[in-house]
Amino acid sequence: MLPIGQVPFRTNCESTGVSTLVRVGGEVDCSTAPELAECLTRAVEAVIPPAPVVVDLSGVRFLGAQGIGLLLDHQDLCLRRGSALVVVANTAAVLRPLRALELMSVLGVRSSVLEALAPEIPAQA
Repeated sequence: MLPIGQVPFRTNCESTGVSTLVRVGGEVDCSTAPELAECLTRAVEAVIPPAPVVVDLSGVRFLGAQGIGLLLDHQDLCLRRGSALVVVANTAAVLRPLRALELMSVLGVRSSVLEALAPEIPAQA
């Protein structure tokens, strides 16, 4: 049983075709960062480049500095493997710190999982 006011933390990693989807809920802080790091590492290893690792943070109620650092570290791992890490964020708890740190385009932030998994259509000349 959780203490009063504590939000349960959960992660889930699943394959969606060639992409890998990581769903995260609760609070991402120093106490939950190790579990998230483990899940993100599994996702990066499982994805088939150039498909992305999609990290759905729509269930996150707090995103701390360690969580942001993990996203950047795993984005770097993805890029080295020929893939990308795409973040799904649609709540102020996640969008506010990402905007403040000017990471929206760096992390390819999208507003929904469907949008994040949709293949990019190249611009026509």
